Amino acid sequence: MENRVYADVAQFVLRVGELQTIELTDRDGLGEINDDVLNLALADSSSQIDGYLAARYALPLETVPQNLVRLCCDLTRYRLASMSQVSITDEIIERYKLSLKELEQLASGKISLGIAEKTDGDGAEFNGAVFFTNGLNRVFSRDNTNRKCFS
Repeated sequence: MENRVYADVAQFVLRVGELQTIELTDRDGLGEINDDVLNLALADSSSQIDGYLAARYALPLETVPQNLVRLCCDLTRYRLASMSQVSITDEIIERYKLSLKELEQLASGKISLGIAEKTDGDGAEFNGAVFFTNGLNRVFSRDNTNRKCFS
């Protein structure tokens, strides 16, 4: 499966601002955005988003809904602030918490991305349910003493 990044450097800078992006990524004190640091954080945040979406949506998504760009930027900002000299403000924390809440709601189906969800192959939506079966009808036994015979 191809990994998709839900936001790029330009989208992050547009939302956060160039000055704060420099503060969040400039580990060498060069006064510029470190694209490698930012791209890695965006990829990490995108992977986190995929973890929530995978049960409900076929990945990678064909198009990226705008709310995933925002969520990716908010998660990335928090991630970078926790690894830099930038103070984690109440706003950064609140946006991070709201992002996680929204991802949980997407995963549970309480809100939708507005795109088709996974199907089970018959065209029916996949609801994320998992069923376990026990072909030998064993109940807590390593040998066949609890096996039911159907003769």
